[in-house]
Amino acid sequence: MRVNTIRNELNKIYWSKGSELSRYSVLVIDRLCEGGLREYRLGSNIKILNGMLVIDDTVIPFHRIVAILRDGEVIWRRDVYLKK
Repeated sequence: MRVNTIRNELNKIYWSKGSELSRYSVLVIDRLCEGGLREYRLGSNIKILNGMLVIDDTVIPFHRIVAILRDGEVIWRRDVYLKK
């Protein structure tokens, strides 16, 4: 059985939803942010690399991404961080 990894999910969004990328965002662990989580919008400015997502000049390791949202609704999440 194939595991749906964060990289697979981001690639699926990037390659199939190119014009709709602005509807998507990622929720990331950020220890400097109040509440511990920060949301980054996706767009044409992203690069999906091995082990990391780059948005503009911000490098986000995959292990810090806890959820992917579409129009504010969670479509992918790590069970460890977010409850249903």
